[in-house]
Amino acid sequence: MHTQSTAAWQHPHVFLGADHARNERRAWLVVGLTAAMMVGEIVAGIAFGSMALLADGVHMATHAGALSIAALAYLYARRHAQDRRFTFGTGKIGELAGFSSAIILGVIALMIGVESVVRLANPVAISFDEAIAVAVLGLAVNLVSAWVLHGGHPGHDHGHDHDHHHH
Repeated sequence: MHTQSTAAWQHPHVFLGADHARNERRAWLVVGLTAAMMVGEIVAGIAFGSMALLADGVHMATHAGALSIAALAYLYARRHAQDRRFTFGTGKIGELAGFSSAIILGVIALMIGVESVVRLANPVAISFDEAIAVAVLGLAVNLVSAWVLHGGHPGHDHGHDHDHHHH
């Protein structure tokens, strides 16, 4: 009797990169930084009458939400990496998280736009000096967050050279 084995067609279903755990930790760190700045900007925006700070605070909320979704996607993908029910692995969970974040960001952008139009019709007094100080702090938090998510190094390496050898 001849039996055939499927061993030749089997492959691991773990598609997580080597940096998966590190990226998950970095995402959670940036969630904390972003959430703290978000609260500060929203409170300052209300206190100083600044639509720019309020909008950036809400924008930071979308970042915190998007990064939370990404961090949870990392966690879910890691926990279910060996789950055979995911025929093609858990690699697409990150893409679904990104898509969800984009939809949420679009809805928030529309809400900010509506509030801005309302404020054009009914202007509010703004404390510019205080608002600028908070905005500069927000910029610093954004720069630190980008540095943390990038990996803290200035290099750019995706395993390819940029000399594409055109002939």
